[in-house]
Amino acid sequence: MTGDRTNIILFYKNYIKLIRPYQWIKNLLLFSPLFFSGDLVNESIFITCLGALVFSLVSGLGYIVNDWVDKENDQFHPEKQNRPFCARTVSGKSALVLSAGLIALIILISTFSHFPSLFMIYLLAYLLLTFSYSLYFKSVVILEIFVIAVGFVLRVLAGGAVCNVAISSWLFLTVFFIAMMISIAKRLNELKQLGKDTAHLHRKSQTGYSLTYLNSMLWACGSVTLVVYALYAVEHGKLVIFSIIPATYGIFRFIYLTDLGKGSDPIKTLFSDRQLLLTTSIFLLFLTIVIYSS
Repeated sequence: MTGDRTNIILFYKNYIKLIRPYQWIKNLLLFSPLFFSGDLVNESIFITCLGALVFSLVSGLGYIVNDWVDKENDQFHPEKQNRPFCARTVSGKSALVLSAGLIALIILISTFSHFPSLFMIYLLAYLLLTFSYSLYFKSVVILEIFVIAVGFVLRVLAGGAVCNVAISSWLFLTVFFIAMMISIAKRLNELKQLGKDTAHLHRKSQTGYSLTYLNSMLWACGSVTLVVYALYAVEHGKLVIFSIIPATYGIFRFIYLTDLGKGSDPIKTLFSDRQLLLTTSIFLLFLTIVIYSS
């Protein structure tokens, strides 16, 4: 009886692992337009929550497709070789059933939530971008990094559309360049960890990268991120300008951790490094106090 219960727990654990719910934290970006508008707690918060939920379900669907396409290449990565498809703990048929369930939930929530048309356009664009990345763009040098960054920007645009809040140009640019930086850090870590001879077996685009080039791109995107955020802070005025201090430290800390080979997964990097987590918390808390105390 105990053995059967353990098998059931492992079965569902593999399903959950397949859709990577811990990565759904990225969809908190949908709340950024509402947050920076200074009117986070209003009637729009509920539909924004539903929008973030739908984006999370679509993300889960994208991870299933991505892992299925990469199931052979993931065997060359020490961590990704434990993913359900690569480890053969979830079959293709089971994944189809799970995908059908996610699609049904997405349609159900979208139908009864009456999302704005523009939000649905961004959602569809994100879905198509995710699938096209898994099936083609991830093999194209440089372009693959841009595609990932566009995916982050689409989250912000969708967040603005669902609650009818205009997107700041500086927010758009900050998210784009920080997403570029995160994606570059991931590839840099892979190249360091796996080596040039093995890295391209895991990710085809690695054939076109070098440590020098990726390091240069990382610093360039980190620097531009700070510049565009600083311009936002100056434009906003008041005490927001002081938020550039934790923002600068956070980016430099992330680049430092990447240099140590700890930048492969930004979510895990954030929660595993106390300094980075504390800096991020201070940054968000400071912004909350400044924006909502006026």
